[in-house]
Amino acid sequence: MEALEAHNKQQQTQTYLLRLMTFDEIIETADFMSSIEVYQNVVPLWTDDHSNYIGLHFQGACKYKISYINHEETDLAPCYRNISSFLSTLELHPDYDWYDLKKDYPSDAESSHSELADDSDCIDALNHLINSNSLISDEIRCQYIFSIMALTPKRYIDSLMKYLDDDDMYVQERACEIIGFHKYAPAREKLIEVSINGMHNGKLAAKRALANLRNN
Repeated sequence: MEALEAHNKQQQTQTYLLRLMTFDEIIETADFMSSIEVYQNVVPLWTDDHSNYIGLHFQGACKYKISYINHEETDLAPCYRNISSFLSTLELHPDYDWYDLKKDYPSDAESSHSELADDSDCIDALNHLINSNSLISDEIRCQYIFSIMALTPKRYIDSLMKYLDDDDMYVQERACEIIGFHKYAPAREKLIEVSINGMHNGKLAAKRALANLRNN
């Protein structure tokens, strides 16, 4: 709350492309989003005034992490570790839009021991939610897996290889993207297989990931 209050004061004198919403805007938007299952753990706090939002996970496995709420495509994978981390980046670049900002996740940098422990706890909680609910919807499962893949550090990227065979085309696609982001060379043969036999989204993403490996 202290970080938000200080940031709110800054936004009174400095124009930000990503604007902190007013109290009434937050209440109105959060009320609308609360009726949609996938958004029930997130409260929107910033907007680009083009129907896109930046939200805080206020409960659930990813509590306190920051995600982007895109009105065209649902992807609630964490992008920042917490509010302070997001604000330290945003306040350096008030004229940047969301896609210009450097994110915490996914990261090719080594995390500290405490950060690794925090992310590991989050991943364990997400896996438990997936495995303990046989009636979980495809959309919620997909969002949980997106989060797992974003939070997984490079040293444990092998644990994501199983998602290259997932029946959900969006999960397969994201697995290719994350593995390509990390330039994980041991995945080369599997990516070739997906580029030939995968689902439509997966084929294209696998080809892009292979291009990343070649560039590396």
